[in-house]
Amino acid sequence: MSRLLIDKTKSILLKKIDLIPRFAIITGSGVKVFKEYTPIFEISYTKLPVWKKKLEIKGHESMLKLYRIKDIPILVFSGRHHLYQGYDIPDVVSNIKLAYELGIKKIIITNAAGGIKKSFTTGSLMLITGFINLMQSTERGTLSSITQIPVKIKTPLTELIEKKFKLTIEKGIYAANIGPTYETYSEIKLLQDLGASAIGMSTIPEMICTKSLNLDFAGISIISNAWNPTHKPSHLDVLKAVTSANDKLNSLLHKIIDN
Repeated sequence: MSRLLIDKTKSILLKKIDLIPRFAIITGSGVKVFKEYTPIFEISYTKLPVWKKKLEIKGHESMLKLYRIKDIPILVFSGRHHLYQGYDIPDVVSNIKLAYELGIKKIIITNAAGGIKKSFTTGSLMLITGFINLMQSTERGTLSSITQIPVKIKTPLTELIEKKFKLTIEKGIYAANIGPTYETYSEIKLLQDLGASAIGMSTIPEMICTKSLNLDFAGISIISNAWNPTHKPSHLDVLKAVTSANDKLNSLLHKIIDN
């Protein structure tokens, strides 16, 4: 992803947006935010040079939307790119770089994740307190040149969520691989032994990039399927579970914005 494409996209957006959003929110599979509001501006990814391609994944809308919630401007990246689609690391973090160039200081990164921790239930929310990165790939680029996140993710946003919502949100370690696959029984057992609480196929590159740019951020997973030895997950089941949990996530987001 070239700097030229970022600059071209920024120029297009600044001609249409006359304010600096306070938050950016990146949505994962099936995640829908602020459904009760009408965006004050929206544009398809296909019309922006930094992407120029519709996301061919169910549950990812391929839209950039600007909302005004309680007089707070919020930019929503409705859908993301993934390494398993053939994109490189610079491509999957272009949303973060664009948010940074637009002057955004706070980013909330969401995803749908499979529950590994045995006490997790489908539809619960998990604050990402650390991660296990299984996404390194010489073919897709590496993250070695970007500041690494510490074992414990500690930002003003994560501290706020831990303090304000400790009774209503789970906490745990997020693991991610390139995908697109669901894990075998043996892989789940290994991840449990490593201390992972949930598993997905995104988010970690975005979090590392956000950290490297010194932005305030938090990652929140919707547990889209709770693991058990006989469970056979499917993308359709994931989307159904996330849809049912969207209200819970939106309630949390509204409370975060209020702070």
